[in-house]
Amino acid sequence: MENNKTRCERCEVLPGHHADPIDLYFCLPAYKFRALLYAILGRLGVPSEDVGEMVLARPRPDQLREMALALAAELGESERADIRVVALPRAGELKLEDIARVQSLESFLTRISSDDMIQLLRDGRLVTWVHPIMHCAAPEQTFAYECLTRGVRPDLSLISPDHLFDVARRADLLHYLDRECRMTSIRIAGPLAKRAKLFINFNPATVYRPEHCLLTTMKTLDAEGLTKDDVVFELVESDKAQDFKNLIAIFDYYRERGFEVALDDFGTGYNSLKLLDQIRPDYIKLDMALVHDVDRDEFKQAINHSVLELARELDIQTIAEGIERPEELLWMQEAGADFAQGFLFAKPSPVEKVASTSPKAKQE
Repeated sequence: MENNKTRCERCEVLPGHHADPIDLYFCLPAYKFRALLYAILGRLGVPSEDVGEMVLARPRPDQLREMALALAAELGESERADIRVVALPRAGELKLEDIARVQSLESFLTRISSDDMIQLLRDGRLVTWVHPIMHCAAPEQTFAYECLTRGVRPDLSLISPDHLFDVARRADLLHYLDRECRMTSIRIAGPLAKRAKLFINFNPATVYRPEHCLLTTMKTLDAEGLTKDDVVFELVESDKAQDFKNLIAIFDYYRERGFEVALDDFGTGYNSLKLLDQIRPDYIKLDMALVHDVDRDEFKQAINHSVLELARELDIQTIAEGIERPEELLWMQEAGADFAQGFLFAKPSPVEKVASTSPKAKQE
């Protein structure tokens, strides 16, 4: 039986659904907020009282959305960020360990408005699509599949990854979502590893200590029978990376287990060269902004030539993203890119659709 003390609250535990009665403990940074909070709660008929230095509110589930709208309307952004909230099941006793549940009022209000997201994660309504990465010199041959996540609404319509991750980020659910995306990709796309490598995305901001946070990812790989030769872990949102010490620890964790690693969107943001030096990736993806119309733009050509030459000197393989026209592919072929990805070859597709096509031999 799993020891709950080994579980990460942010990665492995979903907050309660707001159809259930909850008690809210408000931690206020200044006394002036107390009268305003009581006024809002009183106007809505939400029972409230002082509990030490905190204010305890006991809204009914049907009052939560109206309360959220009122708090969002009458408190400024900085005020919502400074006020802290602890949400507990109704009549639950506030304990020292509940400090881990403290969140900003802003985050809590977003969670109230994102009950659909919580239910989606609770129901496991995530699916994996894949986007092929082709050999640049032989674009009819698939080298790998990048795994991409979509959400599924109850009516079976799809939710874009941009929307999923935007809501999760604002609701402080990013750690849970990123972990679920990795595990879902491995489970659903795993069979495709027989014909090509799988690129599995991860956001380093969601990993505190890899030996703990990535344990479930490793267990899922083992359960699906995937090995270090089947998977490449790809760093996403590399332009936002700031904690280089943690980032290096994550890459070391993967490398110590024999996995290859990739850096996305290379060439954008001021962090690109620093990341290249710090993490020494096996692959870099040339950002699609640099690839788009490269055959027509001498400035982009000069940048790409420099990046490709640097990658060859460092024995790093290159993937040109966003190839949409034959002329862009031809330029990258002549410039010596190793792999290419883009709508010229295929659009992202459900795994089952790709799996139903005739497989080709796996290319190493």
